Amino acid sequence: MPLDRTETLARARKLVPVLRERAREGERLRRMPDNTVADLIDSGLLRVCQPARFGGSELGWDVLCESSIELGQGDGSQAWVANIYGEHPMFVALFGDEAQHEVWDPDPNALICASIIPPGNKVEPASGGFRLSGRWSFASGVHHAAWCMLGDVVGGDPKDHRMFLVPRADYRIDDDWHTVGMCGTGSASVVTDGAFVPAHRVVSMLDIHTGKAPGARVNKAPLYRMPLLGFAQLALAAVPVGVAIGMVNDFRAFLTNRAGSSGSGAELLQERFAEAAAAARAATLLLMDTARRNTAILEAGETLSEADSLRSQHDGGYAVMLVRRAATRLVEATGGRGLYLTQPLQRGFRDILGAAAHGSLGWDRSALRYAQFMLGARG
Repeated sequence: MPLDRTETLARARKLVPVLRERAREGERLRRMPDNTVADLIDSGLLRVCQPARFGGSELGWDVLCESSIELGQGDGSQAWVANIYGEHPMFVALFGDEAQHEVWDPDPNALICASIIPPGNKVEPASGGFRLSGRWSFASGVHHAAWCMLGDVVGGDPKDHRMFLVPRADYRIDDDWHTVGMCGTGSASVVTDGAFVPAHRVVSMLDIHTGKAPGARVNKAPLYRMPLLGFAQLALAAVPVGVAIGMVNDFRAFLTNRAGSSGSGAELLQERFAEAAAAARAATLLLMDTARRNTAILEAGETLSEADSLRSQHDGGYAVMLVRRAATRLVEATGGRGLYLTQPLQRGFRDILGAAAHGSLGWDRSALRYAQFMLGARG
């Protein structure tokens, strides 16, 4: 049954303690625990952006962002993969109708991973489609996915960026995900060797950006008119924001349980707590205001502009920068006690660093692009 916003958030909150309990297991496995995947499928949260004609809720991107903030308070890695699985039905919905049926008719709960940034692999035109050979990195959630969307350019032309939808049988996983942060996301690499992708499972990124993707003609909800680059990254940013909220709660528990948490030196710790709480709240308000604004524009039948894209990147990047600073200051204040793996604050800190390393969430580049556009200094 399709979910509304209220039920989506209620189910996300219910899973927070579950994700928290399984956080160390996910780090040990270096991927999402199987029972978490099952719980997320049962919750319906992974179908928030799936078309209603395939049993999804097709809610706005703002609801996905809000849900990801909730899940992030449980565990960064599991929330990141849940967000990825929740995002990607919207991406698949932009492919042609035949491809959508190929994915969801056999299994409406099919999970989709992706590696969209073009690595410059071998993309050869073939009769009726293309053949792909090469390696794509950072495919979060790849171990449980039935399909993978791979991005690359055709003919070496950076303007001809396309997405290729590939079934699990046509690629192999190189389990190379050994990292300091976001350890449990299973963001391993995908390798293909001449995999054939028929034309109906290929979509142009330019068509997506201009609202001309074939899937947008059959899926009419406003969500499917949202360009990906510049806007989709808000949902990724929502995860570290949620992690920061969880860290604030953990730091409060740390102070409550810490011997000598009052008296000399206590005021410094209290100030760190207050500052981090303000940063996490500010990041939440900034990110959600932008996500809701974008959703409202689409629901009004209007088109998101370049200015909207740059503002979204600017606000998402700044929200991540705020919580990264807050996480650093909290961990610094824990001293030696914060080094123990049983202390969730260190995991939250590492996961926020890992999320902030994502190319689309960096502050410097998004700030520069925003400033140049607003000041008319481009070129």
